[in-house]
Amino acid sequence: MSLLHASNSSGKAVGAQPDGNGFGRRFFMPVLCFAFALIPAGPASAAPLADFMRSPAPEEIVYAERAGERLLLHTFRPVDSKPDERRPAIVWIHGGAWVGGTTDGFMPHARYFASRGLVAFNITYRLAKPGKVTVGDCVADCRDAVRYLRKHAAELGVDPARIAVAGDSAGGHLAAALGTLPDSEPGVSGRADAMLLYNPIVDMTEGDWIRFAVGGPALADKKNTPRPAAPADVALARSLSPLYHVVPGQPPALLMHGRGDKIVPFAQAERFAAAAHAVGNRCDLILLDETIGHAFVIAGYKWPEPNVVEAIRTADTFLGSLGWLTGEPTLTTSTPPAW
Repeated sequence: MSLLHASNSSGKAVGAQPDGNGFGRRFFMPVLCFAFALIPAGPASAAPLADFMRSPAPEEIVYAERAGERLLLHTFRPVDSKPDERRPAIVWIHGGAWVGGTTDGFMPHARYFASRGLVAFNITYRLAKPGKVTVGDCVADCRDAVRYLRKHAAELGVDPARIAVAGDSAGGHLAAALGTLPDSEPGVSGRADAMLLYNPIVDMTEGDWIRFAVGGPALADKKNTPRPAAPADVALARSLSPLYHVVPGQPPALLMHGRGDKIVPFAQAERFAAAAHAVGNRCDLILLDETIGHAFVIAGYKWPEPNVVEAIRTADTFLGSLGWLTGEPTLTTSTPPAW
């Protein structure tokens, strides 16, 4: 695959160059357990993605409970962290159209970033169900996870001012929501400090996405029977769309999207980046060529390992540009391939 465009807050090219793979660099419940999965960190040598695929197992922390469902932070902390340290954190949010998906595809990502010195998490959230759980509830759960990290920053070893959220597709929508949608609850903020967005849905008024925003019978309609969108439905979808909540002073974003994406049009990414640049926010837009489609960042899914590795390395470089990481990315492709 090849890099087609990368831009920063000014909308100008950032000068990223393709590497050898053709990819450009550039409410809360008590804690169940604080015996973190510990991963070596510090100046590390190169490590293949296969090393991060299955071990160590994460420790599970309950950050909230909803109607008897425990919502979890799957937690990894660097082995060299000290009791009085406060490290940047990264929170991975899975996709699956808000109605499905698991944390499995992002477990290697969390392990890798823990090896680079961050406190890393994968989170579960309630999945949307007709008449029970809405996309708005998904957003609220993810906000509660960020609030939990801030409330418990001392025992988690987290810097409460440096919490990044990362997600793909619907998970990308939820990550973008944490950086843009109003956080009206008083007290500890549920706002992210940086966003890593992979083919996110940022405009829920488009196409099939409005059905997910509306929920209820519309969500239960698996055939997505065409029907006129009532003004109230459009207003609801708009209220859940990060694109319509871009204002100055929001956290920096890395936004990656494939031009071959048949599920979420890459034009959404272009519009979000343009809106961010227009108000002076940093949004590093990276558009991949027409051979790259949806969900290219998920480990063990449909895309070859080099695609996933370079998507992760690009996030590493972005966090380095914020001063959250030092040194070059250490992740490499595996021999033989990890899948």
